[in-house]
Amino acid sequence: MSEGDASGAFKNRTLRIVAGKQPARNFSEQIRIEELNYNPRHPSTSGILEPIDVLLADIAVSIQLSKTEHNKAVDRFETMRDWIDRDASPLHGLVRLMYPQGSMAIGATIARVSDREEYDIDVIVDLDIPARSSPQAVLDTLHEAIRGEPGSRYYGKTIRHTRCVCVTYEDGMHIDLTPAVLSPQLTPRISTIFHSKPEDSHVQDHCLWANPWGLADWFKGMTPQEADFARFFEERSLAHDSRKVVAKAAGEPVPQQEPAYRKSRALIALQLIKRWRNVLFAKRDRARMRRSPSVLLSKLIADNANRTRTLSEEVHYQAQCLLDRLLTEKALGRLIYEVNPRCSDDVLTDRWPAASSDQDLMILDLEDFVAKMGALRTGNLSLADMSKLLEGLFGERPARSVVDDYVRRAQPGGNRVVPMTGRVVGIGSGLAAPAAARTPPSHRFFGD
Repeated sequence: MSEGDASGAFKNRTLRIVAGKQPARNFSEQIRIEELNYNPRHPSTSGILEPIDVLLADIAVSIQLSKTEHNKAVDRFETMRDWIDRDASPLHGLVRLMYPQGSMAIGATIARVSDREEYDIDVIVDLDIPARSSPQAVLDTLHEAIRGEPGSRYYGKTIRHTRCVCVTYEDGMHIDLTPAVLSPQLTPRISTIFHSKPEDSHVQDHCLWANPWGLADWFKGMTPQEADFARFFEERSLAHDSRKVVAKAAGEPVPQQEPAYRKSRALIALQLIKRWRNVLFAKRDRARMRRSPSVLLSKLIADNANRTRTLSEEVHYQAQCLLDRLLTEKALGRLIYEVNPRCSDDVLTDRWPAASSDQDLMILDLEDFVAKMGALRTGNLSLADMSKLLEGLFGERPARSVVDDYVRRAQPGGNRVVPMTGRVVGIGSGLAAPAAARTPPSHRFFGD
């Protein structure tokens, strides 16, 4: 595949732009919400709409990369490809292919928790060099090629890491570029990557097998979309983008091209769980701690994908599966070990957990998350209490905003918010609000 093809694949697979298609029909707000929980195998007949599914969907919408951020990622990817292969580059003529890996490759990249946090785009740089090249020489050469001469665009913004070269931008985005050499005789896209840490004499240079492209392809196959949920999420996302455009540039038309937001419940669950993890590790006491890698979360969530009826059930179920897996490993006295299903030599847990303390901390975090998701799904919490839990799990800004929007949307259409439960009852459901709410389960999420 040529570099041009690589760029096209990058756009089509991970940053696809859908030319201005309008929904085939205008659903009412109530039908839109019902579609969120629609599953052909488990049709809903209750007439009661669970708010937690709507709130989680809107939180997920709010943490997607914006159209502007998507476009920046595309532009910077293409600029970087041309820059590395420029005439003055030591890698001129040696770049065979560049393609995204990790979250960007599967559409799971999420926005930053705060303006202080960075978000990364991971890219593989396939080089036409011997696979047995010196790891230090390969990484040093890629660093030199990107950094360029004093005064050039990336000089002073480029950092050489153990396995990649990182370029940091002023707006908080950074691109991690991993040099690799394709092994054409093996399964598609299995490659050699390089590990070198010259500042630590105790770490020997070595090469590793990897297949991030294969892992992304496997993930997509394991997390197929369900048409109704995918359409619901896409329409809700496009409406969210439209509101942002109107708010920021009154009178300007909505762009005719919009990002593709059709995603499976499992993929949205992955994004929400990543957001929860990032909120935890944005705290000062965890600033220097290594968090569980997104690639591991992706693998484990794909293993258990789409076995549920609703978004909230999917998030709850996936978190419980993660917890059960870690508890099993702990009971066996070992650390979790996972490999790429498309390359058994590509170990996804080679750097996390580094010790049992890392694994134990995630177990404690997941126990708390599972308990709170369980409380949110009972329907026994007031919207105020739901808002507090959601703010703690996913961040104050997105959670508070979607709860406020949810209440505003419920009022004009004739729907009622049932006291205590937070449920919205449609006027056509034939169901009356319960005279008394059930007793909430015992917990201490809000203090004694």
